[in-house]
Amino acid sequence: MSLSQKVLALVAGIDNPKVRFDIMSTVNFLFNLFISGRVNEEQLRGDLFEICLSVLTESSPELTEEEIRKRASMLADELVRTMKIEGVSKRALARFARLPF
Repeated sequence: MSLSQKVLALVAGIDNPKVRFDIMSTVNFLFNLFISGRVNEEQLRGDLFEICLSVLTESSPELTEEEIRKRASMLADELVRTMKIEGVSKRALARFARLPF
């Protein structure tokens, strides 16, 4: 699954279009920060965990707090892995674009 598909699956339980858009924009912003090297993997994972935790708390009220935290952690890890894979070429380009040829 692509990053876009995973983010869409994450926000599927959110009914408000503005909130869905804000969440998707924030995840995309974090992805761009990560591939540009402005945040490290640990910072990215923490921010994504907070987003996933908030979304799951809102969209899955039937789950216990422990279940939500566990699922949010798994989703954040999955998003980080996907971002690392999708960002390989973008990170390389960003790193080498600054070098003189």
